Amino acid sequence: MPKIDEMQLKKEIKSGDFKNAYLLYGEESYLKEYYANELKNKIVDKTFEAFNYHSFDGKDTELDDILKDAQMLPMMSEYNFVLVKDYPIEKSSNDIKLLEEYLSDAPDSTVLVFWFDALDPDVKSAKFKKVIKAFEKAGNCVELQKRSENDVAKLLVNGAKKRGALLDINVAKYLISVSGNDMKNLLNELDKLAYYANGGEITKDIVDNMATKCLQARIYDLSKYVVAGKSSLAYDVLNTLFEMKEEPIIILSAVSGVYVDMYRVKCAKNAGLGFDDVAKYFNYRGREFALRNATRDCANLSLEQLRTSLDEISKTDVKLKSTAIDKKLLLEELVIKLILTAKGVKYA
Repeated sequence: MPKIDEMQLKKEIKSGDFKNAYLLYGEESYLKEYYANELKNKIVDKTFEAFNYHSFDGKDTELDDILKDAQMLPMMSEYNFVLVKDYPIEKSSNDIKLLEEYLSDAPDSTVLVFWFDALDPDVKSAKFKKVIKAFEKAGNCVELQKRSENDVAKLLVNGAKKRGALLDINVAKYLISVSGNDMKNLLNELDKLAYYANGGEITKDIVDNMATKCLQARIYDLSKYVVAGKSSLAYDVLNTLFEMKEEPIIILSAVSGVYVDMYRVKCAKNAGLGFDDVAKYFNYRGREFALRNATRDCANLSLEQLRTSLDEISKTDVKLKSTAIDKKLLLEELVIKLILTAKGVKYA
């Protein structure tokens, strides 16, 4: 059976036309967990859950034990349901062989679900392609990718309504830019904001005052102040990140990402390409806000200034990893060099 998409999976769950095996993988952790639980809730009769539901954490079990439970007959129910989280199936050729043997003749009375959360398999590896092929023989493989910014914003608007609050689509997009595009985290933020709104509207001011800023959002603030030459505000953001105990190398990586975004946008513009071209070519699905921020921040910067900035970021990266110089000092020095570059000031 070929791979199916999220809509087809949703239809199968709704209709009750279940396959004997499912492989759920991809970038979006929330959706993988959501559909794993949806399958469980639809298939497992709570009255006989103790007999027909078997859950495994891949870190603490062997494949033999999983497959033994998968061979069991259901008791007073149509299906025996086996849910496996984060099993490193691609790490062992023997495990892949055992799984292939099981799935080639999977019991009609069992639904076996493998899904990945903390574990991020290499979907392009030859071993994982074997795993996909094995699952396709007995069931379905579903790659759950990040949703687009518009789709996530619509989900937040509907989620706010269910929580008794109002949320404008543009404010929903702003929330994504502030708290990041992780759906699980966004829904937790939505719970908090809807409670604070107390049946009213979740406004931009409420998001500014109540939403937790992700690292990336703080880095966007930092870059905005850097290119505007507002050194005191830039250092305020940097000091906040230090107080939050963020690792200097992580901060630098995020800064680098922001400048790469700006460089891509500027190159695209010079080549006569638009925002959508950059988003599509470099896969910004779910992170379209990053390109909006980049477009704003690089407006007054030349390609030469951006190349110089990226060069300084690269030099700082080397120093962070290879010298004993105080890491905080290195980042502070980088910020001033980026500000001087944005102003067109030459320095030694």
